[in-house]
This record gives sequence, C-alpha cells and structure tokens, in this order.
Amino acid sequence: MSTPFTLIQGGLTGAATLRAELRHPSSLRDPEVEAWRSLMGRALEPSVYADPDFTLTMAQHLADGQTLALLLVWQDGLRAPILRGVLPLRLPTRQGLAGRAQLWRLPLAGSAEAAVDADHTAAVLRTALDHLRQSRLRLVDLLWPDLRPDAALAVVLGEVAGSTGRRLAVVAQASAPAPALAPMTLPEGRTSLERVRDPVRLRDAVEHFLVLDARRGPGSLLGDPATATAFRVVTRRFARRRQACVDLVRRDGDVVAAAVHLATGRHDTIWRQAGLCLAEAPAAPPAPARVEAVVTVEADGRARPPRERTGSGLRRLMRLRA
Repeated sequence: MSTPFTLIQGGLTGAATLRAELRHPSSLRDPEVEAWRSLMGRALEPSVYADPDFTLTMAQHLADGQTLALLLVWQDGLRAPILRGVLPLRLPTRQGLAGRAQLWRLPLAGSAEAAVDADHTAAVLRTALDHLRQSRLRLVDLLWPDLRPDAALAVVLGEVAGSTGRRLAVVAQASAPAPALAPMTLPEGRTSLERVRDPVRLRDAVEHFLVLDARRGPGSLLGDPATATAFRVVTRRFARRRQACVDLVRRDGDVVAAAVHLATGRHDTIWRQAGLCLAEAPAAPPAPARVEAVVTVEADGRARPPRERTGSGLRRLMRLRA
C-alpha cells in the first residue's frame, strides 16, 4: 500500500505527488537500487552507511531475526518515479499488536542512517509518518536514534512534528565508548605505506586486514562468520564502483596496520582500522552530542505553524517535547 502526499513546488504551476511504501530489503530490483544510489548524491546528510550497498548487505547477512523494512518515498516523474527518501526500519516483531518502529541501527556502522532528499526533506518526512499512520502495522510511534540536535535533519523532523500536530519527545543519548588504541610496540625495520584500490588486489588486502583484526581476540570480525561475510561483501561491492580502498602499513614486508576506506573525496570514511598505532595521535575532539527522538505516528490535530530556525538545535528540539 502506498500513501500519496501532494507537494506544491514554489514557482511551478503543477504539484508533485509523493507516495510511500514499505518494502522488504530483499524485494528491491536493480532499477530501485539504482534510484537509491542516485538519491545519495542529493541527500541532506550524506553517509556512506546509508548507501544501498551497505544497508542491503547488513539486512541480508546481519538481520539476526529482526523484522526489517525499507520505507521508500517516491515522487512521480515524467518518465520514471524519483526516489526522494529511504528510511531503513526495524518493525515490531509481534504483528497485530500496537508497537513502535525505529530507524535501524546498522551493524558495523553503529548508527541509524537514512537517505532523505535535501530539497524535499519536510515533505518526505511527513509522507513517511502519514504512511506509517495508515499502515496495518498498528504503529504507535517512530523512534529515531543517533540524531545530532544541531543537524538539519533533526531540525526538520521537529518542524514536521509540530506542523502536523504530532507529539515529539527528545532525550539525550549516551555516547559510544571510544575504541581502545593498539599498543605502540613496533618491530625493527623499514616502514612502507600502500593504498590498494584495484578491485582484484583489494580482496587480498581485506584478508590482511581481517588477520590483523583477529588479533584483538573476542569481538573480532572473524569471530562471527556472518559478520566477516558481510564485511567482505561490502568492500567487494564498493570496490566494484571504485569506492573502496585499503591502506596497508608494512614493516620489513609484514603488514602491521591497515585501514579500510569507503567512498572517495570529501565523503571518504575510514570504516575500520586494525593493527598497530604508528604514531601518537592528537587528542580527538569530543564526539558531538546525540539525541533520540520519538515522534507519534498519529497526529493529535493541533498543528502549529512552522517557526524560524533559530537557537540551539538541542534546546529547540527539547521545547517540542510533549
């Protein structure tokens, strides 16, 4: 079932219709995946973890019995529909009972990610909430964790909740513990750095990485076959698009440190690191505060007019608390 929402575009004589649907991750066809990739270039808050090659791989290999769905928001186009938003959701497991949907915190990413078109953010979020309200899942609210309170997506979510008469509760979220650094004991010898981009050679580089990571003992990627498989599949899929590389640090020919990068250019993200720490790193700045927002799916009818975006994002969101 899809929910239509009409968007009046400023300066245009016509109206764009947005519609939403809930889909199982495995049901997406190639054209829909390509539409998702195209959306990544227009996303309000680009994240490599919201890329279909990452999200769909996690859903395939690391769902762990969870009920997952993709909330897709489309706009009708002249030739083909345009994907304007993708929200990966974890749905209640007890079907038929009222429950809560939540943005899925992706394995191997540590955060919940969504891809929302920057030019249609408010309309996408409103369409998504309206669709959840009308679905047969009997959803009460939507939990959205890992929001930066000063980020545009959090601000727009607050404005959509207020303008549609939905209750919004915001609570502070505990920050993730900082990863422990490897000891700085280096063997004697000459050090070299190699960046591997070629898709064929990258497979061997990933295996070097996994061997180093396994030395951590419990919690290593190789400790769980499904996790190791998902890791290999993601790097292979990104490598085919020339969107992955592995940095290998060798000392006298032996790999002593490695880092896996996803995406390129300004979106380059160091996904995982393993092995020795080769130099004293400067003190890392504190991670930005995160909040989690719970917005009711059902509107109470008391819509508030949108307000000017001013002041601290966290304070503004807190003031919208029901």
